Amino acid sequence: MVFLDEPTTGLDPQSRAHMWDEIRRLRSEGVTVFITTHYLEEADALCDRLAIMDNGEIVAEGTPDELKRDVAGDVVTVGLNGSTPEAAQLLDGEAYVNKLETVDHGLRLYVDEGATAIPQILRKIDAAGLHLGTIELHRPSLDDVFLEKTGRSLRES
Repeated sequence: MVFLDEPTTGLDPQSRAHMWDEIRRLRSEGVTVFITTHYLEEADALCDRLAIMDNGEIVAEGTPDELKRDVAGDVVTVGLNGSTPEAAQLLDGEAYVNKLETVDHGLRLYVDEGATAIPQILRKIDAAGLHLGTIELHRPSLDDVFLEKTGRSLRES
């Protein structure tokens, strides 16, 4: 069993990658590795299970995928060329859209599964003759989990 407290703080990218490789090697040999880190992408990449703490209390615990699934699904951002109101009316109320927000030059759609929603969104926009500028998929990260569970960003904690 190995305990590592902030193992990559202050390391350059090359040294950080080497440390990650060493942690993975230890895990592959069956060694239990406990890591404390403020780098949530590091926890996501290295941990089988993790706990998020806030003010000394565990506020979330599970695998990285379990924790990210608990956050409200994916976000699809659609950039439109001048047809935002029409697209909002077209997509609002679709079964796969949990929530719709109008943003600068487009829409933000909260969906359960972005990979299945995007083709449907594209078909609806194309069939209506609207002009799509961009489409982006954002999947929840551990940063999103942290914000939801603590109600604040890492910088404010």
